[in-house]
Amino acid sequence: MHKAFARRPAKVFHVALVASATVAVPSTAAQEPADSTVELAPLFVRVLGSSIGTGTPHAVTVAEGEELRRGSADAFLEEALRAVPGVQIQNRFNFAVGERLSIRGFGPRAQFGIRGVRALVDGIPATLPDGQSTLDHLDLSSLGRVEVLRGPNATLYGNAAGGVLHFRTIDPSRQPSGARFGTTAGSHGLLTVQGSANGDVGEGGYRFGFNHLEYDGFRRDPVADDGSTYGKARRSTVNGVASVPAGGGTLRFVVNGVDLDADNPGSLPEEMVGNEDRSAWAFNVRSRTRKEVRQGQLGATWSERSGARTTELSVWGIRRELENPIPGTVIGVDRNAGGSRAIVNRPIGLDFGTLTLGAGAELEIQRDDRVNWENDGGSKGALTLSQLEQVRAAGLFGQLRLDFDGGISLLGGLRYDRIRFSADDRFVEDGDPDDSGSRTMSAISPSGGVVVDAGSGIELFGSVARSFESPTTTELVNRPTGAGGFNPELEPQTGVTFEGGVRARRARWALEATLFRTDLEGELISFEVPTDPGRQYFRNAGASHHTGWEVTAEGTPFPNAEVRVSYTRVDARFERYITDSEDFSGNRIPGLAPHRLDALGSLTHGSGFVEVRALYQDDVPTNDAGDTTADAYVIADLRAGLERVGSGSARLSPYVAISNLFDRRYTGSVTVNAFGGRYFEPGPGRTFRVGVDVSWGG
Repeated sequence: MHKAFARRPAKVFHVALVASATVAVPSTAAQEPADSTVELAPLFVRVLGSSIGTGTPHAVTVAEGEELRRGSADAFLEEALRAVPGVQIQNRFNFAVGERLSIRGFGPRAQFGIRGVRALVDGIPATLPDGQSTLDHLDLSSLGRVEVLRGPNATLYGNAAGGVLHFRTIDPSRQPSGARFGTTAGSHGLLTVQGSANGDVGEGGYRFGFNHLEYDGFRRDPVADDGSTYGKARRSTVNGVASVPAGGGTLRFVVNGVDLDADNPGSLPEEMVGNEDRSAWAFNVRSRTRKEVRQGQLGATWSERSGARTTELSVWGIRRELENPIPGTVIGVDRNAGGSRAIVNRPIGLDFGTLTLGAGAELEIQRDDRVNWENDGGSKGALTLSQLEQVRAAGLFGQLRLDFDGGISLLGGLRYDRIRFSADDRFVEDGDPDDSGSRTMSAISPSGGVVVDAGSGIELFGSVARSFESPTTTELVNRPTGAGGFNPELEPQTGVTFEGGVRARRARWALEATLFRTDLEGELISFEVPTDPGRQYFRNAGASHHTGWEVTAEGTPFPNAEVRVSYTRVDARFERYITDSEDFSGNRIPGLAPHRLDALGSLTHGSGFVEVRALYQDDVPTNDAGDTTADAYVIADLRAGLERVGSGSARLSPYVAISNLFDRRYTGSVTVNAFGGRYFEPGPGRTFRVGVDVSWGG
């Protein structure tokens, strides 16, 4: 939460150009105390101190500072992103596949990682050219700011931008030199150790950090049946940021890496999800289902301001090695990916306001060396697939914004994307066909928006945007026939989103209410088949829609107390969806909770704090037929501790936390359309953790 809101509304001058999509220092919103102006090139933002972004025709939420890390184990994303409207994070407590994240109905099909939502970490895309995202490498202990664009905007962000998450590590240029060390221990063998150091070198600055996590999990091993668990994880991440003056601008370097080994305990049928021991799925244990990942990323960005013009050039590269035994198959992928982006924008003063023009281009490549084997108890058996997959993506985009002196702003943009997938089949035996081939997908994505400063702290906004989402290489490769190459029948999904709302600020309170509707053609849906349970395949629905509203309110009811409450309603349904044997038209889209209420409150006194979070999640449909749901639940979490106490240069920040305070039995996540009714992934009971941070300087 943030400081008390200013008592006087601040006028917003916000230039949200194409460069708000830049990987260098993009910013979808900004937050500063009242009546302050901060320049985050290429944005000019004046806002009040809250999580509600202003001056933009899109719904934006910002979380930053201690809100992201206070009393947190830095283990799960849901610990950092709490009470954010429109965002549903279903925690599997399974590091092999990650948390299921969706924004306004985009992303529920993901079996692992993130789909349909674009993610960036310090400007480097965590979303690859084919649209798949993973956040294995994200060091939550280093987060300084998270920006959430809650809705599609392909004009700025391209493929798979049903929403946008931009994670930023703590900026070393805004902190004095210092160091930090922290550790947490908790239930189910949770142990984390983090450290960081930042400082100045000449006119530049740097920050380096590490985070190591170990976790035993809580899912009992039904094969060993000796009280042990299956779901262990070990993850180590490193990250670094450095910036130096160069060529009249600023050159910024980013590096991060991850080493992850994690078991996958799998999902359960309904008759087992209520068992006291919350066991793993036996077939997953026998198959030694797990994930081993080694990944490194490098990026560099040069930004320069010459008068009113801004220029940014960025390049990045990724190396990822994956070994992933799943039921029936062992998947091996060696991946190289990279890209570049160039953006120029310029404001032009007019007699009646300001016209800002921006344009940019980006190129991305992805090269996957994919090999599959039969799963022989977790070991590699007979070779079943070997192919080289390549993705080449190009985007051109432009945007203009017209800010009238009277408080009205108009925004318009256009983007063209072209993505080419190609596969070279290297597993061609006598009599087998050569499944080599290529697929090309393209889209033109326009958008428009308006913002009206109505005075008295009230702002009206609205937008319309077209979105485009291609199938990922994994989704194209997984074919029920077992053939190689790419599925020739799987098409991209496209949509149009309408959004409108109001933001209001009064003294110590702020409110945002938003209505939205997205109409989709060809929505990508996952399913499983009897011959290969545990492996997901994909197909297109005919037509569907996501309609709903979001309301968030936050403020300080009395000194030293802060409250934020967010409610999200999503009515996601198939309008036309007919398979060879079923008609699912009119059914709810699985994987989404129609109602979600998230509340967060904190109380501080001196150096001490107490924080309570309560979450209500409605029934979640688990399959296309809509005949099974994961039950609704209410859970609560409690955190308490001290912040930066001590004398001299060293400061201690100890804390204690209890999750699932009332020990509720609930389903943490669902596996959509799983064969055999194995839809349910249970959450843990009441858990405890204690931790301490030690900081010097800073």
